[in-house]
Amino acid sequence: MPQTPIRPAFSSRGERLIGQEMFRVLDRAQALERQGHRIYHLELGNPRMAPPAKILEATIKELHVKHVGYAPMAGLQELRAAVAQRYASLSGKPIAASQVVISPANMLIHQFLDITCNPGDRVVLFTPAFPSYWAAAAHLQLDVVPVMLPARDGFRLSRQAIDAALAATPKAIIVNSANNPTGAVYEPAILHELVARCGQAGIWLLSDETYADLTFDGSHVSLAAPQVGHVVAMSSFSKVLSIPGFRTGYALAHETVVAKFALSNSTLYSCLPGFTQSGCLAGLSVLDAYAAEVRARNRRLIATCHDRIIHAGLLQCHLPDAGFYLFVDITRTGLDDMTFCRRLLEEEHTAATPGRSFGDAYASYIRLAVCGQEEDVLEGVSRTIAFTQKLGGCHVQAA
Repeated sequence: MPQTPIRPAFSSRGERLIGQEMFRVLDRAQALERQGHRIYHLELGNPRMAPPAKILEATIKELHVKHVGYAPMAGLQELRAAVAQRYASLSGKPIAASQVVISPANMLIHQFLDITCNPGDRVVLFTPAFPSYWAAAAHLQLDVVPVMLPARDGFRLSRQAIDAALAATPKAIIVNSANNPTGAVYEPAILHELVARCGQAGIWLLSDETYADLTFDGSHVSLAAPQVGHVVAMSSFSKVLSIPGFRTGYALAHETVVAKFALSNSTLYSCLPGFTQSGCLAGLSVLDAYAAEVRARNRRLIATCHDRIIHAGLLQCHLPDAGFYLFVDITRTGLDDMTFCRRLLEEEHTAATPGRSFGDAYASYIRLAVCGQEEDVLEGVSRTIAFTQKLGGCHVQAA
């Protein structure tokens, strides 16, 4: 009689994979779509503005001439040089192509922690914090120390938060301004103090600047300083150029750190496609003009959605300084975030991200991404408001 095969056990690293809840929400939403339901997607930061034509034209041209071979492990030299030139112009400091590496932004988070931390090392996250930080730290068996940025302060970084972060004696700290999910932009003086104090304490610092080009006042604060050995600044083309499917980001760091990232690229996935990198290179030439359009749209749509949510009475949220997210306090509904999002999807066919994705302390929040087609966004927000009104709860004054 044949024996039943025994399934081998997963590795401890495999068991620590937690992923991102927003993609599980997407899976459930798409399952409903396959059943014929119209779903309003507010769960993913998936920009729906048409990307600059130059990006698509350059990408298609590369495909037409059959440039589909391997690319350098650190990224196309032309793209690295163009990123270096842009940041040199922004900072007024010399930056070389050798101080830039090209890799997907989500991957860069994992790579940073992988090349700087050992299992059991502490890493500080200023919370609420992007889910990939938590997922990467869990996978690499790191000890995460959350430092909460209070809602009463608009979720902004403070000296007290820096004091708490350094008191934890971490191996690394991650800071994210403009922030996902809150849209808070931190004061430049506070950010530069964080850089200096990490340097004095011998702490690695990752500055995630994915939304820095999308601040509503047009300011762009970067901590990129490749001459400094302990700082890595990273960003992405996904949000600012509306090309998340290209999966192309970059980091600026000291040459020795960039060399480690390049070896990590080669080890994990060899290289990124050259044709998408060529598209991003073309996009850099129009980035500033296009970003201004994106900011104007985001600011208008965010303000409209924020006003509707606040004036409905049951929900609270701060008006963001950047990006296209609203971090919404659902306390007065009486539901936790997971229940709220599940029922919102099932009953109102609107997908949102539970707040605990950004830290366990945020089970009374949800995140709404308002970067889709405008009519879909407004309908999804209206359905979210209608759902809360159906729940009832304690009416609160507009904040």
